[in-house]
Amino acid sequence: MTKAERKIIDFVRDYAAVIIFVLATAAGVFLRVTGLDFRSDDFNSFLNGWWNVIANQDFSGISSQVGNYNIPYQIIIFFLTRITANALHAYKMVSILFDFALAAGVGMLVAGYRRESFFRIVPMLGYAVTLCSLTVVLNSAFWGQCDSMYVSLIVFALLCTMKDRHIPAFILLGAALAFKLQMVFILPLYIYYYVSVKKISILHFFIIPLTDIVMCLPAVFCGRPFFDIIKIYADQTDYGKQIQMNYPNVYAFMCNGQNVEYYYLLKPLSLVLTMGILAAGLFIVLHKKVDLSKGDKFMMTGIWTAFTCLMFLSSMHERYSYLLDVLLIAYFFMTRKHPFAALTSLLISLRGYCYYLFANYETLTLGQTSVINIILYAYVTFIFVRETVLDKPALRFAHSAEK
Repeated sequence: MTKAERKIIDFVRDYAAVIIFVLATAAGVFLRVTGLDFRSDDFNSFLNGWWNVIANQDFSGISSQVGNYNIPYQIIIFFLTRITANALHAYKMVSILFDFALAAGVGMLVAGYRRESFFRIVPMLGYAVTLCSLTVVLNSAFWGQCDSMYVSLIVFALLCTMKDRHIPAFILLGAALAFKLQMVFILPLYIYYYVSVKKISILHFFIIPLTDIVMCLPAVFCGRPFFDIIKIYADQTDYGKQIQMNYPNVYAFMCNGQNVEYYYLLKPLSLVLTMGILAAGLFIVLHKKVDLSKGDKFMMTGIWTAFTCLMFLSSMHERYSYLLDVLLIAYFFMTRKHPFAALTSLLISLRGYCYYLFANYETLTLGQTSVINIILYAYVTFIFVRETVLDKPALRFAHSAEK
């Protein structure tokens, strides 16, 4: 080996984390550029029309509802219409910026748990995998959706919570709620944390709606009725009137989710069932005195509660698993446990994305995928009970992954 070769190898070894960061960032940019001109059905049917309405209004136009997004997102779109006329790229660029924030948040979460610098190999791998995950790329750069906005805020809220910075954490949760109602998937975790760790007050939970209200006040100042702030999300819970909307949960296994009769029949059951399962989990956490101040237990509990909401609530879209996928990625790089759970969840989500984006393309039917997802939920529940509640070590194959 020549002296020059040795220097190159030494350089790669010494700066491996930086190299991963540069390569992952470049790959993330490239993957997203390829999708910028892709027009999804959502853009053609909804987003583009909303853009045109907002573009033709002055700022006071936010006093009326355009589409079904909350007010802060409408405000962002208003300012974007003053910067560019390219609605397709504008929607996507906002989401892409949050993709990078999300990936950085996952890297910081991993670094914080492992008590090491962000620019170390494992946190950088968390950053890279999150940024280049196909569902994250498809969500923003192809679909033009904004799930990275609220999920990145949740990730930073989790990071603040693990550092005992509780007020910033709840402000971030409130900001996440202001962008997407699906923030509530992480709320049961904080209820569990409240009763387990006893570091926060019930008053902290009032920060969440207060932050949402503050972010929506510009519309109120422009003449919008105050209670419309609440009505936006109330209307969303009854949108579509389908018991499942391309997410492979128990209802995809039980019945035809497109049948409106099943929606009215099963929606009340879905709420009672979900709350019952989450209440049972809360009781077990209390009874077993689970210490959720430990980062791995905190994260696994969040994974299980979010997964429970997805599995049993009604009207779940395929995109609603975005938070679950990101939490599983973060958990794997934090603990180096259960990589197959993260991979399986990502592949299940990818099936839903491909079905919607690429002309109903599917290799597995929704019913078949739901069977796999139910098995995955059972496995995650097993992990939650064994490793978080009972505090037993991971199974042997998980240990081998750590070596």
